[in-house]
Amino acid sequence: MTTQAQTEDSSIYAKIEYNNVYFFSLPENNDDSKLFMLPKSYFVKLLAGEGENFYYAQYDDIFGYVLKTSVTAMKGIPKSPYATTSFRVFSLEGIGLYKKPYINSEKMADIPYLSEQLTYYGTLQGQEVIPEKSNQWYYAKYSSSSKHGYVYSVFCDKLPLIAENTETFEIISQPLFVKDNSEESLSAVSMTFIIIGVSLPCLIVLYLLIKPTMLSQKITKASPKLKAKGNRDYFEFDESDLN
Repeated sequence: MTTQAQTEDSSIYAKIEYNNVYFFSLPENNDDSKLFMLPKSYFVKLLAGEGENFYYAQYDDIFGYVLKTSVTAMKGIPKSPYATTSFRVFSLEGIGLYKKPYINSEKMADIPYLSEQLTYYGTLQGQEVIPEKSNQWYYAKYSSSSKHGYVYSVFCDKLPLIAENTETFEIISQPLFVKDNSEESLSAVSMTFIIIGVSLPCLIVLYLLIKPTMLSQKITKASPKLKAKGNRDYFEFDESDLN
């Protein structure tokens, strides 16, 4: 069933219609850049294009990147775009919030026993801390510190089942965030005229500075010389000076 689009907001949302769609920290399709797996049927908010393969996007209060081929842009504003929820940790000694999904990573915060101040965003495979248990880590925000990181899922519970989001809208078929080449061409033309406009006055000033010197040299070269003849008190014109 298609939901009627809301027109008061010009934001562009893209639906996650497949499994194994990741939210990335960088516009690079590799394991190091993966933050978490986005829940199928929910949305990301598209903010800009990033190269040929990625969109710069927002998921709840997190900013990152999604592959263009992994989401479907739609003409509508979903009422429940994100599947964020909360969960609890039950380790007696508490548990760490880590920068990466393994225990030797930098610890962002210590989470005490039975804390429920954790916002869940998605899951990522990482270190299997307890053999034959799980390698799943939850990407979460610990409210007490407002820090984001990973929590080992084996010591977590009370994570509710995420229901499917049935909202859907008309698909946007045309390319998004395409650069206007005419603006770039106009800028190049404008820059050419600016350079010409600045250069002309400089050439005129340079010419005016050089002109007196050129005239002086010309007059000096063309002027005949007068030579004295013997002991006479007058000078005679020597035509050879004109040659």
